[in-house]
Amino acid sequence: MPRQRWSVLGATLAIASSLLVVANADRPARADTADPVLYTAGDVAQCDAPGDEATAALIQPALAANANASVAMLGDGAYPVGSKQWYDQCYGSAAGWGQFKARTHPATGNHDYESPAPADGSDYFNYFADAASPVTAAGAPPGVYSYDLGGWHVIVLNSTCGSAGGSGVGGCNAKSPMATWLQADLARTQAKCMITVFHHPRFYSASKLPNLTPTASDTASHDNKLNDIWDILQKAGVDIALSGHHHVYERMAKMDARPDGLPGTGVPDPTNGMRQFVVGTGGGPYEQFIAGQTDPNSEKQVEDNWGVLKLDLHSTSYDWQFLSAGGPGERPSGEVLDSGSDTCRSDIPPTTATSGPVSSGPPVTTIPPPTTTPQGSSRNGYWMVGADGKVFGFGDSHTLGDAHPGPGAEAVDLEPTPSGNGYWILDSTGAISAFGDAALHPASNGATLPAGERATSLSSTADGGGYWVFTNRGRVLTYGNATGYGDMAKVTLNGPVLDSIATRSGKGYYMVASDGGIFAFGDAAFYGSMGGHKLAAPVQSLVPDGDGKGYWLVASDGGIFAFDAPFRGSMGGTRLSKPVTGMVRYADGYLMVGEDGGIFDFSSSPFLGSLGANPPARPITSVAAQR
Repeated sequence: MPRQRWSVLGATLAIASSLLVVANADRPARADTADPVLYTAGDVAQCDAPGDEATAALIQPALAANANASVAMLGDGAYPVGSKQWYDQCYGSAAGWGQFKARTHPATGNHDYESPAPADGSDYFNYFADAASPVTAAGAPPGVYSYDLGGWHVIVLNSTCGSAGGSGVGGCNAKSPMATWLQADLARTQAKCMITVFHHPRFYSASKLPNLTPTASDTASHDNKLNDIWDILQKAGVDIALSGHHHVYERMAKMDARPDGLPGTGVPDPTNGMRQFVVGTGGGPYEQFIAGQTDPNSEKQVEDNWGVLKLDLHSTSYDWQFLSAGGPGERPSGEVLDSGSDTCRSDIPPTTATSGPVSSGPPVTTIPPPTTTPQGSSRNGYWMVGADGKVFGFGDSHTLGDAHPGPGAEAVDLEPTPSGNGYWILDSTGAISAFGDAALHPASNGATLPAGERATSLSSTADGGGYWVFTNRGRVLTYGNATGYGDMAKVTLNGPVLDSIATRSGKGYYMVASDGGIFAFGDAAFYGSMGGHKLAAPVQSLVPDGDGKGYWLVASDGGIFAFDAPFRGSMGGTRLSKPVTGMVRYADGYLMVGEDGGIFDFSSSPFLGSLGANPPARPITSVAAQR
């Protein structure tokens, strides 16, 4: 049986590969009027106190004047509990934060799960509706989602994950559903700058309510349940962490992951660290810092003051200001109590493309190669590509760039380079895009497709010095050092050629038609076909066995036909949420991909994830594995 099911049965999301961390250059010139602005605070509304109205009065004029401004609520929106009553009457009052609810991205806090509020936080989720768990975050635990602000990517997590609250979150460790979703989300984004939001801060200085004896939780300086989450975020290049929970403002130094995998104080890392802001000053009761218990990495502290953090988000940098909201005994409203600027880290390879014709072939696109993994190293991973040219990488298969087909075209195939440090993407018009160390090669036998003919697959020569493009009519186009060994261009086919692949030697290739007919050329040996048999669903792909002496066919219903190749299993007879569109040899077996990005893995290799629970915008058309 496969180790991955489709979305109906709750597919597991992809585990992101580690990303390179590089420092940005000095901040470039920018147009501030076009940059998004984020106003943020947590621990907001207490009906018998004016704090939330004071912070709302600070935010509201800025939102009215700037269409690019929005709000991040950092959890515990209502006190004493996040019940429907308190959200409606306190948070949702006309003068409170409810007035800009439509522009608010909320996060859950511990009070949203505390009695007499429902233990599953349903009053919070009902109040914020789709904003609390957007449909775009399919497969994520409750309260977990992401969104984009300009060029920035913002990830909202549920830190009530290691206690009796947070029903359905399923923990915070590296193997939890939240961590799995997080890593998949990080793998998908192309943003150069990133923010994460979660209610409980990972690091903080001890604080307490005035005139109360500190408890153990008051005097702690780190939240160990977030160890793994912090590691994943920091190592992926996230720049800013926003939290509340403690009713103070505190700015921490940029910090690396915990030392040697141990809990405790973070390690300052000015280049690659993640900066944390604690902003629990949205209007709840004041807290005060405890003398002698300041975190050694604390850079700024403000107590006894309601306020809001303003973040101006530029293309590769950000500015911050902590603004006082005024009120009895506080600094005047609008006074800047902390400010600064910093550059963000970019983990995304260069994406500035140049395009133009190569010889007489169709238009092509190249992207400069990123830092690569040495050829011959042991890697495990796979890519999939959607009809819109969007690439998703899993395991060691890094996403190096997306292709964007022209009007009326769609991406149909992704082919890795022999090193695995690049890939080509083919679209239905025959246009080829090259990424990483993939080189573009001139056409040697003419590459213009007549009306009604579609390119369906691309296969590389053994050394990457050329490639073949195959069409639905069985025609073969050669590029670079690829040699033509024959085609089906002059034969009437019973079904279109949907897939083709070269032999290991590069001195031959196979084609497979939708009726299961196999056409072998050069040193490709014929082992049988499904031509002439009645099929329940059309054949989509052909995959040679690892020893080069057989092959498998897969149909759109997941049925497998093995010819001199070991049968590892199939999805035939199983109801699929979307049809299978491709298959690739993988370790000692094979894996299939569905239109929704669901992966069905029939091998002994560790499963690396899929998109089945979070389908892409356009159908997946191809899957390819590290060689």
